[in-house]
Order: sequence, then C-alpha cells, then structure tokens
Amino acid sequence: MDVWLGNLQQNQFSGIKNVNISYGFMQQEQPSPAVILVNGRIESYLKYHEVANEFYSLGYSVYMLDHRGQGLSQRMLSNPHKGHVEEFDHYVADLATFIETIVQPNKHLQQILLGHSMGGAICTRYLQTRPHSIDKVILASPMHGICLPAPQWLILCVTQTLEGLSRLFNAESKYVLGGSGYDDAPFAENELTQSQARYSQFRQLYQQQPSIQLGSPTNAWLIQAIKASGQCVRQASMIEIPTLLLQAGAETIVDNQAQDYFAKNMLTKWLKKTVIENARHEVLFEIEEYREQAWQAIREFIAKEDRQAQ
Repeated sequence: MDVWLGNLQQNQFSGIKNVNISYGFMQQEQPSPAVILVNGRIESYLKYHEVANEFYSLGYSVYMLDHRGQGLSQRMLSNPHKGHVEEFDHYVADLATFIETIVQPNKHLQQILLGHSMGGAICTRYLQTRPHSIDKVILASPMHGICLPAPQWLILCVTQTLEGLSRLFNAESKYVLGGSGYDDAPFAENELTQSQARYSQFRQLYQQQPSIQLGSPTNAWLIQAIKASGQCVRQASMIEIPTLLLQAGAETIVDNQAQDYFAKNMLTKWLKKTVIENARHEVLFEIEEYREQAWQAIREFIAKEDRQAQ
C-alpha cells in the first residue's frame, strides 16, 4: 500500500448527467494554498501519491479526481475497459464542479491547477471556457495534439465513419482501430517513462486494483480529443494567468509541435516553457535526472510572486 503523507480522504460527487466522480484530497491543518491534480487518460489519482506527497510536503493541500470513465469513477459503457466520453466538455464540467463544490469552500490562500496529458487539455479548456479563480496553471506534457499513425484528416475521416456506423446500429462506440482492453505492457515496450521503478509501481497498483484498469480509447473519445486539442491551441490567448508548460523532449504520445503552437498563441508575459530534453511523456514519473528538472521548474514557478494584469 502506497504511503500518503497527509490524511487521504476519499469520496464521490455527481458529475454531469449524474455520473459518479471519485476524488481524494489531503488538507493541511493550517490555512494553505491548494494544488488540484488533473490526471491523464487511463490514470487514477491513486497513481499520484508521490506527486501529491511532494506538494503536501511543500505546505499545499492537495485535491485529485478521477475522470468519468476511468480510475475509480463510474465507467461510461458496458465494457469497463473502453476509454470513452460523449463530449470532451463533460470532463471540463466535472472539473468545474469539483473546484466549485469541493475545493473553493475551503478558502485556500491560492489555487494552482496541474494537468498532465489529457488532464492538461482539460485544464486548458477549463481556463478557456469557464469563469474561475485559479491563480496559476502547470501543464505537464499537455494533450494539445496527439501523435497519430496517419494524417489527422485521414484518422478523423475513418474514425467518424466507424462511429457513425455504430450509432446507425445503436451500438456502443467501438475501440479505435487496433484497440483492446487493458494491456500490462512490459517496461521495455513502454513510451511513458525511463524509470523502471516508477513504471513497476504503476503496473503493480493496477494489478492490485483491477477496477482501475483501462484499455484503449473508443472512436468517440478520439474524435472528441482531436477536436478539444485543436481548440486548446487556437484559443490559447484566452488564458491570462501565469502558465508553466513542461515539455518532454523525447515525447511520442502527445504532439510537441502543437504545444509549441499553443505557446506562440499565448501572451508571452503569462507563459514559462521548460523543455526537459530526453525525457519521455510522464515527466513527473521519470528517472531522477529528468524528474528533478521538472520539479525545479515547478518549485520556482509556484514560489514566484506574479503581478496579474488588471
């Protein structure tokens, strides 16, 4: 069992369309700033104990949620291994509810969002589309674009056709082409991290708690993800709070070029971009050489006093 530095409390709330959303939090005893961890596809907040502990040790209260359709939250289809969402904005709406009803009532000194991968896209869309009181945001390998095996227009054409056929026959959305249920891939084949220890912890957790296992995404998820990632980039200038973008130099899962376009579209005064050369997708779960670079950038970013524009 992984050790949590604070008293981890776990509960659920009702997300949009009455989907049960699971969350956990560790609250400091004294008034404190808060960090809201927004994880990526296939993940659960249970995986984030090491990241949560780091923030807790820095004096932050920590809040985490599992997105609809994954982790400990309610699954969306009869096959629980399908990574599915009807609309990407449902993720955003759940995050808004979480912040408004669980985080904000505790009146923290500051609120910082940290989103990884798909969670980075959710945070980006939240800041672009919702009124909020977030002070800063950290985007770790955000899904502002997806590395695809063929041109995006072709992938969309095929995927939309397949999804249309499923709806025509009133069937559940199918896995993307080549997709399958949960895959306990060996370390040597993984594209997430070069840390064998952290990768093994992740896989052991998912073996110990099979209910959090998730497989490939559905066609519907991919359509929604491509649409949302494009909106993230095009509407980057709508984010007007200090933003730290952590980019993995050896990225193969999300599109670094899309992150670069996002950065170009943001007002320079708000953005700090840090490239961690040779790091893979999960910069916060990498070997120490790369992970410490990410944490150094985070510590400097959250410690900096920023004057926000009036």
